Amino acid sequence: MNLGEFILIFMVCVTMAGALITVLSGSVIYAMLGLVTTMFGIAGLYVYLHAPFLAMMQILIYVGAITILIAFAIMLAGPFYKRPKEWTTSGKLVASLIVSLFSFFVFFKFAMKTPWGEGSGAFAVTTREIGRALFDRYTLPFELISLLIVVSIIGATMLALFSRGEK
Repeated sequence: MNLGEFILIFMVCVTMAGALITVLSGSVIYAMLGLVTTMFGIAGLYVYLHAPFLAMMQILIYVGAITILIAFAIMLAGPFYKRPKEWTTSGKLVASLIVSLFSFFVFFKFAMKTPWGEGSGAFAVTTREIGRALFDRYTLPFELISLLIVVSIIGATMLALFSRGEK
């Protein structure tokens, strides 16, 4: 086994361990940390696949921004002792297995229907070209996505305040 295979196996193990922590954790904070671990593992897989731009976007967007949004949502949700009891660990495991098997079945069904032809070679798009496309051709969708994120943060804050009775 060479170094590349070892790194691949390590990244897959990190991703799977984070996913298991996320699903089987009894604490929301630990579940969030497991999700961060999973996202870092996916970024490592992107690096292994020679897609450094996707790896950096994975870290920047998901590990950074989405994790902060989830942390704010956890903080705004209030105390968890007023919530109904959570599922048991075995219930979570069964539910995750059902969802995983269903997702795998749907993916496999579509993958088998797709006519996979031979590739046309390497897809040579540079980071500069992606940046130019975002700021030249796709400026409006890029800004609308940013606006949607801001509105969702404000909406989550308002919902949390109204649910507590602080208007």
